[in-house]
Amino acid sequence: MSVPMNRILRSYIVTMSGPDNIDQTINVQVESLPNTPMLDDAGDILQAAQKRCAAAVVDYDSFNSDSEYLNTLDARAAECHVVSIRKPGDLARYIYEGYVGENDERVFTGPVLAVDADEADFAARWGIALQAGTLRGKILKDPDRFFEALDAVEVRRCEESPVGLPELVSSARALIAAHDRDEPTSDLIDELAVLIALVPSQTPEAAAAAKA
Repeated sequence: MSVPMNRILRSYIVTMSGPDNIDQTINVQVESLPNTPMLDDAGDILQAAQKRCAAAVVDYDSFNSDSEYLNTLDARAAECHVVSIRKPGDLARYIYEGYVGENDERVFTGPVLAVDADEADFAARWGIALQAGTLRGKILKDPDRFFEALDAVEVRRCEESPVGLPELVSSARALIAAHDRDEPTSDLIDELAVLIALVPSQTPEAAAAAKA
């Protein structure tokens, strides 16, 4: 794959779902300009992932012509919607705050897991658009509308929020208390496992607690 000299290849891990509701996690590469945000790649990522998703289930050998195969491939691709997009790499936790368009009276917040600040901004836009109801249905299949839905989000704050010792202790205590009360603990176990996985290696006290 040749790339123009002023552009680079960026890799993303994308989970897609087709009309059969079976998820596929695939790696895609898109051409991009250096130093541009992940948001700018959104439409191209979705389009590339749709083609990969469709190619996995459309058998070339069963068609009599290339045009028939390509038409079927395009039709199948248009039925695939995006479930998640992320960069490869180690994840950290970020917290975000923002709103859609000029509607700053409805502020949405939440945590996201991301490789870096650029991906965190992208994930925050996704989370806010989902909460606001502007990212759903056919938009998740349409590259242009998908980009527009994310671009319409205003991220007011998005900053790294490392896991610390007090949060680990609180999560562990909640798990122990639920166990003692003979209550379901699977969600609490998952929550603690995620926190432990996100413990920064440069935080000695948290790392020690995770190993205890």
